Amino acid sequence: MKNHELIQRWFIEYHNDIYNFLIYYMGTKDVEDIVQEVFIKGFNHVNHFEGRSDPKTWLISIARNIAIDHIRKKKRHQMLFSVLMSISSEKEKVPQELVLESEQKKELYQAINQLKASYRDIAILRGVMDYTPEETSQILNWKIAKVNLTYHRAIQSLKKKLGAEKWSDNVESINE
Repeated sequence: MKNHELIQRWFIEYHNDIYNFLIYYMGTKDVEDIVQEVFIKGFNHVNHFEGRSDPKTWLISIARNIAIDHIRKKKRHQMLFSVLMSISSEKEKVPQELVLESEQKKELYQAINQLKASYRDIAILRGVMDYTPEETSQILNWKIAKVNLTYHRAIQSLKKKLGAEKWSDNVESINE
């Protein structure tokens, strides 16, 4: 099968998974350009795909790396934005605040976003996207034991942030 046919098939099969992962990872629904960037990069590097992992996990790891780059760029822009906002006395909602409609989802998103990077990665991949420990280990290039331990610690951290009584309600509402 030719590379472009392979990427087209993968796009059809995995577009929604990549899109959903990026929504949670980036904290915005405006990720279509990044999804396209993932598949372009996948196409350009498909010869490096050895088939030892699932194509979906390979593409998710590409998406994660691209998202990290975008977040770094965004942080630089946000520093400038913060300076400009401090000059301005008028405060408006930032687009990130408008991302999640439901209060529970917003609260959970904020709690996940406050986690350190490794916990956030695990919370999104295992808790939100419902990937198996094996798939998650392939995406993050970690051992399964590290995935499981980090996931447990991320859950404990989220419980502390959200309060134990709110925990189950928020987790159940995330996939609705």
